[in-house]
Amino acid sequence: MTLDELSDELQALVAAVTEEGKAGKLTLTISVKPMGRDSGALEVACDIKAAPPKKTPGTSVFFASPENNLVRQDPRQTTMELREIAPATAHKGVA
Repeated sequence: MTLDELSDELQALVAAVTEEGKAGKLTLTISVKPMGRDSGALEVACDIKAAPPKKTPGTSVFFASPENNLVRQDPRQTTMELREIAPATAHKGVA
């Protein structure tokens, strides 16, 4: 069970490192302690900790309006009235 979990965590870590282009870390800690003084039995436990790289947050560009709202269009720039123009037809005698 530990091997399967470790394999899954490693695969997820590799994917995150590849996607972000930053380092990550996978730690396997195995602890061993006696079950009793004279029993001869040992308790073995495993702890898996993954530390994938943090995602780089995306950014957007906005402008402040005169009312201090965020808008996508620069309010200081005039708007151009654009319209679609049909393709021009060639004049007679022009190839």
